[in-house]
Amino acid sequence: MEENLKIKINAKGLEGNSLRNIKDGITYFGLISPNDENINKKIDFNTGNNDIINTKNDIQYGLQFLIKFDINDYCYYIKDCSCGSGYGTFMKVCEEMKIRDSTLINIGNNYIVLTYGVDALEQEENNTIDNENQKILSVKVFRGELVNYSYVFNQSQINKILIGKGENCNIVLNDELLDDIHCVIEFKNQKGWVISDGFDNKNSENGTWINLSDETKILEGMLIQSNQNIYKCHLIQ
Repeated sequence: MEENLKIKINAKGLEGNSLRNIKDGITYFGLISPNDENINKKIDFNTGNNDIINTKNDIQYGLQFLIKFDINDYCYYIKDCSCGSGYGTFMKVCEEMKIRDSTLINIGNNYIVLTYGVDALEQEENNTIDNENQKILSVKVFRGELVNYSYVFNQSQINKILIGKGENCNIVLNDELLDDIHCVIEFKNQKGWVISDGFDNKNSENGTWINLSDETKILEGMLIQSNQNIYKCHLIQ
């Protein structure tokens, strides 16, 4: 995409020319490899479905994410469609956010999975999470220096977890893209575990990004990162 390209979406879908001529309120975003002229034949642009698994030069080709208009809530939602890949779609953490079970975050060159419970990382199914399990947070780091390295934090022993490259952090990552204290995970009685970018009212230089695996309401000024593209959302009345 060209820098500063403006994409307009309304309640029916993408405004202007589109590979999908169906006005169902859904707009799909994806990448077609310039090295494979036939790759577009593998995508069903009527539904947005695809079976492409093709990663080169840190770019994943195929379906990336979708934006849809919800007529009941009268607002737009965004969702990652890259099947949980590290090359998925992320939103920038601009204010304190509650951590859901199996949350994926990206900071610098590191991807971190956050799950509830001591054994949550080893369980294939963990549909029932009681209050005690929610007080325990398992942290798994991968794609960075500490590949498949795991931590377990219990709220009864610690309620604030500092992550960054500084030696005083609870999780220290050797990554020049990180601040000394890049982000903070904290347990709050009324909310549970929450994550915030930066430290001491100062944002990190490169941001903390959370994967959009669940449908998330689009808010004014939201920053979205997908592969090498960054989008800023504006709501037009």
